[in-house]
Amino acid sequence: MMAAGKNDGTGIVQMLASVVLFTVNTLMVRWLALQFSGVDGWQVTFFRGIAGIILVWLLFTRGRGLQAKHLVSRPLVMARGLLGALGIYLYYLTIIHLGAGRAVILNLTYPIFASIIAAVFLKESLSKRKLGWIVAGFFGLVIFLGDQSLANGVSKYDLLALLGAVIAASVVVLIRKLHDSEHTSTIYASQCVYGAILAIPFASPKLPELPVEIGAWLLLAGGIVTFGQLFMTFAYRHLEVSTGASIQMLLPIFTALGGYFLFQEKFTLIELLGATLTLLATYQVMRVKRKTI
Repeated sequence: MMAAGKNDGTGIVQMLASVVLFTVNTLMVRWLALQFSGVDGWQVTFFRGIAGIILVWLLFTRGRGLQAKHLVSRPLVMARGLLGALGIYLYYLTIIHLGAGRAVILNLTYPIFASIIAAVFLKESLSKRKLGWIVAGFFGLVIFLGDQSLANGVSKYDLLALLGAVIAASVVVLIRKLHDSEHTSTIYASQCVYGAILAIPFASPKLPELPVEIGAWLLLAGGIVTFGQLFMTFAYRHLEVSTGASIQMLLPIFTALGGYFLFQEKFTLIELLGATLTLLATYQVMRVKRKTI
């Protein structure tokens, strides 16, 4: 049990900083896609990967943790990178097509899927309480998506957002496993490197058409989200998981507010009720202590 103290304050500030940076990144990507129609998920993934590689290299080489050779010699590190890259692409694709608020809410269901995957592959037990909240979370999703489906059917981008959440959940399970043998910088670098590599064939044909200023903004957005990831990692040195997770649940609220004021994104009352239930369930799933059998 972590004792309360000044480190808690440090962790809270760092975690809040990560939420703000994640929100800014998401809203920037949405804004850039509206400003220039050529911006797509692959381009955002590519620039995020490049920015991450630069920052990780500057901060963690020279004996400070990064093991670059592990990126090509450790299968689990490679798998983390490839899955992470695909998940990031789906995240940004859905932000562009669904709007910032809706995409983030669907993406943040990943702890629910992570609990199920961890139970299967890591033999973590699912308590009745956690299982109950998982069921509640899925019920909230049915409500959240159901209002739209009454009129237009569930969008393929809604389904892609949920697929992205499942992939993100798989990545979380991989990260848990990799932390037994790998430094955080190596784990994160795998996402950056494989994200850039995977995106090159899809992003490069459109890069010559991309205005220089849009490319600069995309690179800045990639740097912002990298620092968000680092702040979140550092914050968990001072905070219990439940505390950190509760702060991260501010992300969909901040993003939805930003989407409302900047892009006029709106939700119906029943969508808000469904989203609230899902986010509450996700928070409760993260609060339940893990047990291994």
